[in-house]
Amino acid sequence: KQLNLNKPLVCVPTTYNQTNEDELSAAGFRIIIHANHLLRSAYKAMMETAKTILRDQRSFEADPLCSTVREIFKT
Repeated sequence: KQLNLNKPLVCVPTTYNQTNEDELSAAGFRIIIHANHLLRSAYKAMMETAKTILRDQRSFEADPLCSTVREIFKT
């Protein structure tokens, strides 16, 4: 169905994430928000790091899972 809208069509493809941006754009979407993927991936990484620290009772073994301080503050 063709809609004559003066506003952009927005989608948040969290539950239909197998559809790529080209397909969404072809369907008329002009704004695509990948809403929580960065948060969800950060949570998973933090849980793995926390488990490693708890298991080994120190943070040394978790270092390979972490960004360096230099990477974080790099401009």
